[in-house]
Amino acid sequence: MRSHLFSVWRLILYPTLLHILSAALAFLCAIPILFSEITPAFAADITQAYAGAGIVIAPLVSVAFMVLSVVIHMFRLSNTRAFTQLLKWAGIWACTLGCYILLAIAADVSPPQDPESPHSHTADTIYTPQDQLNGPSSLVIPISPEKTAIDTVAAAPNLIALEQEHEELFNSYLNQSPRWSGQEGDDTFYTKPGHLIMVPPSPSGIPALVHVCFRRLVEGDPLPQGYVVVTPGSPFPEIPEDSPQIPDYAVDLGKNHLLLLAWRGSTHRETALRAINAAIEAIDIRMQPLRDAPTPETVQSMLQGRTTYPGTEPELRLCEPLAQNGTYQAELYANPGEPGVILFYIKDLKNGDTLRLLSLKAQYSENPHELFRHDIPGSLPQWSREASDGGTVHIFPHNSPIFTIKLAPQRLHFDAAFEIKFKPSDVRRPVRTLLRRCYKVQTYDSPSIETPRTDAPQA
Repeated sequence: MRSHLFSVWRLILYPTLLHILSAALAFLCAIPILFSEITPAFAADITQAYAGAGIVIAPLVSVAFMVLSVVIHMFRLSNTRAFTQLLKWAGIWACTLGCYILLAIAADVSPPQDPESPHSHTADTIYTPQDQLNGPSSLVIPISPEKTAIDTVAAAPNLIALEQEHEELFNSYLNQSPRWSGQEGDDTFYTKPGHLIMVPPSPSGIPALVHVCFRRLVEGDPLPQGYVVVTPGSPFPEIPEDSPQIPDYAVDLGKNHLLLLAWRGSTHRETALRAINAAIEAIDIRMQPLRDAPTPETVQSMLQGRTTYPGTEPELRLCEPLAQNGTYQAELYANPGEPGVILFYIKDLKNGDTLRLLSLKAQYSENPHELFRHDIPGSLPQWSREASDGGTVHIFPHNSPIFTIKLAPQRLHFDAAFEIKFKPSDVRRPVRTLLRRCYKVQTYDSPSIETPRTDAPQA
């Protein structure tokens, strides 16, 4: 009995081991809270309740024994031992707090919901990401092929003139234009600079696309495999009636560049050729400014596009290119009126988790009736995209306007809130919300990458 009393008395006077056990218990209880995905769904609520109770009780018990030990030592006039016990307690919990911070960073905990973003989203309007973008970074361009002639391949006077007279400037534009990826040796449509997708109207609801990209051939390079080479103004080659699909065409611009076009839709010949000719005309019209003013300044102006629009209310546009489900482009039109940073939050509406956080420098002016176009995330620097995109940085190069929201098998649709906030450079001013819009989006199934990414131009 006396030995037990002595052990209890020693625990009260020197509770260092108790502090260590309490700190360890609190740290372990934090794990199922920070990493909620490791807990089975049926036991998540009760597990987190017990874990929360452990986090509260463990420090309280440690504090109680620390205070009791210090008071007894001071009553016994052992001030040195009293301060020693206090310092040991503080050191143990300081180390625990540091470990907890590291654990929270590893867990990437989502920030708490803002007052203007209520937990109940029953009143939210859910949009589909089919907005048409304005910026030159857009990889999706609508076309109207109904009245397009199909007797011959569409003329491309601007493209031919640039190829013949200003090939260096033309190539400069293509090298800097947006692209889907930079996988070396991959000859699919998703890898070439200047890649665009023309979307003709589809009254029947059947998806129909014209993939467009440029291919530069130097002496000795083979022609693209599987393409039928045509020249502007010449008749289209006959298509065999038993052909399972419309051929892919390579329009010879007369020197080193080919314009590659591939129709993906119905096998109806007239429908396909109208869409292909409409795509050639749309690309040719885009090159008119460079033909009129063939200067490096024009190239940069075309790459940048129009940056300001009249308006007072911020606007968000989101587009999902039909050729690669689960990838998105976005444009924000806003004018915060002061320098600062725009924060682009994408949150899961079901649980409020932040899935992506992108940021970029805000464009602004003192004119309240002027909105600036912000390309998200196309205007971000490469280092920022690498830190933000995680695994997808090896799929999309730094000059691609494409981003993903959530990595998982495709066709997993869910509701997401896009919250746009502005953080002023003046730290005395609070962060404010510019707008909030909700979309029905889907996950992106990342392909396995076997070759390292390269940003070398492939035009």
